[in-house]
Amino acid sequence: MARRPRIVIPGRPHHVIQRGNRRSQVFFEEGDHELYLDLLGEAAVGSATEIWCNCLMPNHVHLVAVPSDKDGLREPFADAHRRYTGYINARSRATGYLWQGRFGSVVMHEAHLFHAVR
Repeated sequence: MARRPRIVIPGRPHHVIQRGNRRSQVFFEEGDHELYLDLLGEAAVGSATEIWCNCLMPNHVHLVAVPSDKDGLREPFADAHRRYTGYINARSRATGYLWQGRFGSVVMHEAHLFHAVR
């Protein structure tokens, strides 16, 4: 069965959620949060996507991102998650997935946006 296409509206804020595989932990050491945000920041600048805020939990992430074009969510998150997974796997001498499937995203309405970024 084909999956539904992702709805992306350039210039509008999107709530982006990504869980760890099997809801497992994705941040293990003190510097992991900073590394993830650095990788995401680099990828976002390269794709002209703005990251307005984040909430990094031990086993998942919530972000508010504003893409500049239709690929403005896919490109930075794919790049950052691939690089972060490679780093974690190399450090722990592991292989396999760190993240559970595709990230979820929802276009945010103004009322939802104010609650999410407060």
